[in-house]
Amino acid sequence: MRNSENKYRCAIIDDDTISVGILTKYISMIPKLTLVKSYTNPLLAIDEIQKQQKLDFLFLDINMEISGLDIASFLSEEVEYIIFVTGHPEHALAAFEVYADNFLVKPVDFQKLLFSVNRAVVTSLSYQ
Repeated sequence: MRNSENKYRCAIIDDDTISVGILTKYISMIPKLTLVKSYTNPLLAIDEIQKQQKLDFLFLDINMEISGLDIASFLSEEVEYIIFVTGHPEHALAAFEVYADNFLVKPVDFQKLLFSVNRAVVTSLSYQ
């Protein structure tokens, strides 16, 4: 899944352009990540992600035209780690029921995002 530079491939799906901008900036600050694409249209995201090389990380909002919970189910085979990033903490339990790797509440703190990425990678390495 990692590209030739050993970076983890990731995408963002969030209908809020401000959130996409913040996540894009944070991802650019993590040397081991490379942003493949960000989407504000969940239907387009599902279609394109299903047609491309498997992603390592998906940063996913919940309250959109299509629920992020449903998107996670649709894309579970195309994504290694799903990290929900949402302003709705009441969806945390449901997120883990669709096998989320983490759940972050907006506004997202860079250190929490970095911790989530590192925890996913370290946990994965410990099972290999």
